[in-house]
Amino acid sequence: MQKNRDTIKLLILDTSRNEADKLVNLLRNAGCATQAQFIESEQHLLDLLNSKSWDLFYASERSTELNAQQALAHIKKLELDLPLILLSETNDSEKMLAALQTGINDVVPLSESERLLLVSLRELDSLSQRRARRKAEISLRDAEKRCRLLLDSSNDAIAYVHDGMHIYANQAYVKLFGHDDFEDLEGMPLMDMVASKQQADLKSFLKSYSANNSDTEEFSCTGCRDDESEFETTLAFSAARYDGEPCTQILIRTQADSSSQPAATQQHDILTGLQTPAAFQELVEKAIEQANDKQQKFATFYIQLDNFVPIKSKLGAASTNLVLSDIAKALKQAASNPDQLARIDEFNFALLVPDMEPEAALAHAEKLCQATSANHFNVSNENLDITASVGIAIINENTESPGLIISKAKEAANFVHHNHDGDGAHLHNNDEQDATHNEQVTSLLRQALDKSLFKLVFQPIVSLRGDSGEHYEALLRMPDEDGNDICPSEFLQTASDNGLSREIDLWVIEETISRLKSHLEKGRKSHLLINLTKESLLDPSLLPKISNLLNEARMPGDSIIFQLSETDATSNMAQAKEFIRGINELHCKVALTHFGRALNPFNTLKQLPASYVKIDGSFIAELIKDEDSKDELKTLVSSLHTQGKLTIAPMVDSASLLPILWQAGINYIQGYYIQHPSNQMDYDFSDDGDDEDEQISY
Repeated sequence: MQKNRDTIKLLILDTSRNEADKLVNLLRNAGCATQAQFIESEQHLLDLLNSKSWDLFYASERSTELNAQQALAHIKKLELDLPLILLSETNDSEKMLAALQTGINDVVPLSESERLLLVSLRELDSLSQRRARRKAEISLRDAEKRCRLLLDSSNDAIAYVHDGMHIYANQAYVKLFGHDDFEDLEGMPLMDMVASKQQADLKSFLKSYSANNSDTEEFSCTGCRDDESEFETTLAFSAARYDGEPCTQILIRTQADSSSQPAATQQHDILTGLQTPAAFQELVEKAIEQANDKQQKFATFYIQLDNFVPIKSKLGAASTNLVLSDIAKALKQAASNPDQLARIDEFNFALLVPDMEPEAALAHAEKLCQATSANHFNVSNENLDITASVGIAIINENTESPGLIISKAKEAANFVHHNHDGDGAHLHNNDEQDATHNEQVTSLLRQALDKSLFKLVFQPIVSLRGDSGEHYEALLRMPDEDGNDICPSEFLQTASDNGLSREIDLWVIEETISRLKSHLEKGRKSHLLINLTKESLLDPSLLPKISNLLNEARMPGDSIIFQLSETDATSNMAQAKEFIRGINELHCKVALTHFGRALNPFNTLKQLPASYVKIDGSFIAELIKDEDSKDELKTLVSSLHTQGKLTIAPMVDSASLLPILWQAGINYIQGYYIQHPSNQMDYDFSDDGDDEDEQISY
C-alpha cells in the first residue's frame, strides 16, 4: 500500500476512547492519513456500514455491548469486503485459532503494536488489490462487450474456433455460409465449411499453424454453403481469446450490404413491455460500475412466481400470457423504479432500484409480494390466486459481475420458496443459505440411499500406447428435486459431515460389480475404476464385504481397480497399507489419484504399492500455458515408469494436449475430449492403436 495516497476509513469497536486514539495514531505515525469512527452501539454499526465504504475494522476483545463475532455477522450479511482484526488481551493460540476459523482476518495482542501495524498494512494492501481487480474486471467486461458489438456489426465474416469447432460467428459469417442463426453453426467443425477435396490440405495447414511452423496465416480454399453451393475465399487465421479461453479467429473479408447488418438488441419484452433479460443485465452492469466508482448501492430483486407451472398446464399458453401480462402491470404499479423492471425469464421478473439499503429493500420486496398476492387474476372465468417469492441482493463496491448478483437474488428467492412456501421476501445471506443448502443436500442424500436413487455414469480411459484392454471410471450422480444430476463435488463433503460416505461407497461398489458382471458376460474385457472416500478406507469391515460381493458375482478381482486419493492415503498411511494388502489378496488393483500434491509423493508410493497413478489435474491444466510444466511432467512420468507404475492423465479436454502427453510417456488419457460420462459402457476402443497423428483432429 502506498502511503499518503488514500485516507484510510477506519472503524473501531472498543470500550475505551483512549485506546481507540492510540490505534488511530499508530496508523498516522506510519504515514497513513486516517479517518476513524468509534462504534457506540449495534445500530450505530449498522448505520455506519450502510452509509459508506470502510477500509479496516479493529474490534477489541474488551468490548461488552457488541463483540467481534456480532460485528462480523453483520459484515457477512451485508456481503462487504471489510477486513476485521481482533485485538486480544492475551497471546492465547487456541482462542486465536477459534477466531480465525470464524472468518476474522487476524488476531493481534494489544501489546504488540508493531505487529498490529504490519498486519494492518498487509490487510489494507490486500483490500486495495482486490478493489483494483474488481475495477479491472469491470473494464474488461466493458471492453469485451464493445468488441462483441463491433464483431456483430462488422461487414467482415468473423468466427472463433476451438479445437476445430465453431464457438462464435458473427451474422456476416453465418449468412455467408447460408445459415440463419449461429445456433446452426455452433459446435460444427471448420472442416465442414470447405470443399472435401481440400480438407486434408486444411488439416495440414492447421497443424503447422498450431505448431507455429506455417509460413503464412492465410488459407485459400473453396467454401461450401448449407445449400451445397460453393464460393472461392481466403481464410485469415490469428490467435484470439473468447470468454477468457485461447482460440483461433478466422476472418473472411466480404462486401455485405447494409441490409445484412444485425438488428439492434431488443430492449423490451413483447408480451409485457418490460425490459428484456439482456437489457436488464446491461442495467446491472452500469449499476456495478457506479457502485465501484461512486460507492453507490443498488438493490436487485428477483421475483419468482410460486408454483406457476401447474397454472400454465391448466390454462394453456395463450391464457397464461394474459396472466403474465396482468402480473407485469401489477408489479409495475408497485415498483418504485418501474423503468428498470424486467421479465427475466418465462415466469420470473427482476427489478433494479438505486440508493436502497437492505432494510428498505426488504420492505419494498414485501410490497412487491403484496402486489402479486392481493390481485385476484381472472382469465377465462378462472379466478387465480398467485403469490411470489422475492429475493434481494445488494450491489456494492464488492460486487463482481451481473451474472453473480442476479444469481444471488435468485438463490434468495429460492430460499423463500423452498423454506417458507413462498409469498415472502429474503435478503441474500451466504452463511444462512449455505446452511439451508446443506440441509437440503443431506435430505437428498438420505432419500437417495433409502430409495436407491443414485446412478452411475461411465467415462472411458483410453490407452495412448496401443493397450487392447478397456478401462472405464465409474462416476456417481445424485438427482436433485427436479431430477437433474448433481456431481459428487457438490455433495460428498456433506455426506462425510453426516456420516453417510461409507453407505454411499458400498452402494457404488455393489452397483458397479453388478453392472460390470453384465458387461463382461457380453464378452467385453473391461476394467472399472471405483473411487473410495477416506471413511471407507478407515472401515475394517469393507474388505470382507468386497470379497463376498466378488464371490457372489463369480467375478475375477482383477476387473476392479479401487481409486484412493493421495491426500487420504498419506493422511492415513497405516490404514491405506492394510487396505492395499487386502485388496491385492483379492487380486483387485489400486490406483492412486491426484498424484503429485504431496511434498514427497514418491515416498508415498514406496509404502503403497499402487498399480496405476492418476496425475493431479493441475499438472495437465498447466501444460498449454507453461513450457516448463512439460519438462516437469516428463520427469514425473519417467520416475513413475521406473517404479513400474501405469500413468493416467485426467482432464484431457482438447486435442492440443495429445502430442504433449504422448511425448511425456503417459499410458492412458481420460477427459471430455475422449468422451463425456455416459450412462452405458459404450465407447469404441477399436481405434486405440491408431497412429498418434490420426487421433488429433481439427
